[in-house]
Amino acid sequence: MENLDRYGILTSITWSSTGWTKPLTKEDLQKSKYDFVRDNGEAADHLNFGHELYPAEADGTYIGYSPMLNRNPQVRDLGAIFFLSSDYQHDNRKCIVGVYAFPEIGETLRKAKHPIFKKFNFGNVRAKVDDIVYFAKPVVIDAESVVREQLLPTGKKISQRGFNYLTSDNVINILRLAERGNRRNAKLRGLLERLGQEEETDGEGLGGLVDNPDAGTLGGIAELEAKMQKMKPEQKRRVSVYIERGRIATLAKRHTGYKCLLCEAMKLNPIGFLKENGQPYVEAHHVDQVANLAVGALGLANIITLCANHHRQMHYGNVDLLSATKTQFKFRVDGRDFVIKKIKV
Repeated sequence: MENLDRYGILTSITWSSTGWTKPLTKEDLQKSKYDFVRDNGEAADHLNFGHELYPAEADGTYIGYSPMLNRNPQVRDLGAIFFLSSDYQHDNRKCIVGVYAFPEIGETLRKAKHPIFKKFNFGNVRAKVDDIVYFAKPVVIDAESVVREQLLPTGKKISQRGFNYLTSDNVINILRLAERGNRRNAKLRGLLERLGQEEETDGEGLGGLVDNPDAGTLGGIAELEAKMQKMKPEQKRRVSVYIERGRIATLAKRHTGYKCLLCEAMKLNPIGFLKENGQPYVEAHHVDQVANLAVGALGLANIITLCANHHRQMHYGNVDLLSATKTQFKFRVDGRDFVIKKIKV
């Protein structure tokens, strides 16, 4: 079984005596290791596990925060983000207090309505409510247990800069320890099973296949589609995300000149912001969802490139696919019709 690098992140947050569901106590604020929290008397991460008390976003996700994630960790596809905090009430022992599984990272505003969100209206990590688990009994770690239980990559220590990358083995090992201490938590047990299945899926070589130079060929596509036929729905979803960021997607972006094809159809500027390397940022979107496993769904002809805003709109907005011919797609977006040509293969 392949051990995937950077499959998870261990990130630091402020200690909360209220279980990260309510404002921090005065003592929590005074004992925080973050200068900002002590100086300003507030923290943005104190609601991280309020997902059962406060409303979720329209897409079913709940938004959390870690100041360390503002450093933009370099990751492509995440299985889990664990939250680490120093328990000042027990000699500053380091505790892993919960997890966001299958998360997305990036600063975002909360749109869900609740009085407490008026002040704390932003975050930088989100996950489906069912994929967020608070550990009532935290996983206590130290230098010895990190090595003994293989909780961090070989040779790594608990980071002083605020976060660690985790391999897929590390993620499963942490979840197993959490499950031992929280045996009545069925949600945690189910999450461990699902992430364990993900590890096995990636271990079958799918990552290597979609990143292989042959992945865009008919043979490569047929091989990957055959593998996906045997997967469970959650596995298909995760692999589809992986594909959208892999070799086939890269070929599509190059072919379209890194343009948002919907912006272009709308006569808007199709080039988004430039990344540090000077290349325009654009995302790949499978018109027929990969998880549906229609023949050819993995091919270039099923991909269009979109800016981040229009990619979200395709998934969550008022958009209908009116027709799909051999040469083009026709969409209705907010009542207006647009034609986007297919990538030729």
